[in-house]
Amino acid sequence: MPQLTEELIRKRAEHNEGVLSDLEEIALHQQEIEKIESIEACCRHIKILLLQNNIIPKMEGLNKLKELEYLNLALNNISKIEGIEGCESLRKLDLTVNFVSVEELEESVYNLKANMMLEDLYLTGNPCVDWSGCRAYVIAHLPQLKQLDAKLVLPRERIKARQQLPRLQQDLEVAIEEARRKRLAAAGEPVSEGAYTKESRNEMYLELAEQKAEKERNEKRRMGMEPKELRTVPGVYNARGEIRQCNEGKYNFDLDDWTYPDKIVFELGVPKYLDTTALDVDVNPLYVRVVRPLERFVQAHLESNSFIVLNGAQVVCVCVHLFQDSLFIPKHMQHTEVVKDKVTQLKLSAEVKPDASKVQRSRTTGLLHIDMPLVEPHQVKERKAPEPELQPLKPSMDPPGRLGYSTGDGGPSKTVSIQGIYKDPKRVAPKKQDTLLREVKTTRATPKATEEEEEDEIPPLECRK
Repeated sequence: MPQLTEELIRKRAEHNEGVLSDLEEIALHQQEIEKIESIEACCRHIKILLLQNNIIPKMEGLNKLKELEYLNLALNNISKIEGIEGCESLRKLDLTVNFVSVEELEESVYNLKANMMLEDLYLTGNPCVDWSGCRAYVIAHLPQLKQLDAKLVLPRERIKARQQLPRLQQDLEVAIEEARRKRLAAAGEPVSEGAYTKESRNEMYLELAEQKAEKERNEKRRMGMEPKELRTVPGVYNARGEIRQCNEGKYNFDLDDWTYPDKIVFELGVPKYLDTTALDVDVNPLYVRVVRPLERFVQAHLESNSFIVLNGAQVVCVCVHLFQDSLFIPKHMQHTEVVKDKVTQLKLSAEVKPDASKVQRSRTTGLLHIDMPLVEPHQVKERKAPEPELQPLKPSMDPPGRLGYSTGDGGPSKTVSIQGIYKDPKRVAPKKQDTLLREVKTTRATPKATEEEEEDEIPPLECRK
């Protein structure tokens, strides 16, 4: 069940921009509140306090509200009116549908005598109202009342109630005895299902609170605002007992273990505007691990160009943790993305010296530079001769019909002929025998000249002069 905390009060005071020092009115109804608290400390100038439809069993935490004028505690589990003697300005009190019984009526009315400004009182729905003399008894003891249960108190009614007060006192004692006998008689009997009791109201409001909480969780899940589980930072070793190698931040890095004979150099391209205090490198004899403990951040406030000497304990690796909670980012750089708890871990190739290791940060690029001297320096490895570049294939200069490729050096091309490798019997005609072939001599007759050819021999006509 939710508690009446300052956070809840500030949340419900949105109409006053969350300011509680000068808050005069607040509605805290239907919040499944079980206890009145924090009101006196946070809202000393409150005038209207609405606490209806909760499961508050006792009136408490209200006595110091000197300026309170209207208090609504309807639909709660209150069995006795108390704890408001110091509310000097109280004018209206609503206790509709509570559990003020006849046994507690006398003390409840006596506690209201100190509220001299009280003019309007509501007791409808309480067990004490079942007694026929309840209204007259209350009017006789509280002369300041002008309205009781939304009904005006007339002068003649007040005079009559004061005259009947001795008899009303005797009737009240009888009613109290009768109520006690009924309560004792019903103590061993099971409560009927659906009975309106404090216990049934508590169960009902517990179910409502669970439903409301489930609804809020579903809404947060739908909006993507559901709190995520805390991420576990991976350890140095994996499940097989080997040194873990990972780059969760996906940063550019360079691990150089052959250029220098006496040290290993590791460079990590961390974000440029990441504060150096967010990186804590720990170099060990057999491994290097960069961790960012939160306790150390309070003690260390280094510049981004800090020089750090590191030492530590056992395994061959490099690891970098980046913590978003401990980063300082200027306002004009707050768009820079910083990854939280991302690990970059690489296995080293040899044992290093922790005491002589150094970590530096570039002032311009923010590059993290780690020098790790070797325990046993080695010879500089010779670089391999560069391999000749592969030349692309060039088209052959041979006449078409022959397939091949050129060597690319200007020499004769190397060709491979595929002619005659395969013959399709369906497309190639079978060779005929020579005996079936014979030479045939043919003669062609000279054709006769046509009429047109004869006419061409006639000389052309000459034109007249």
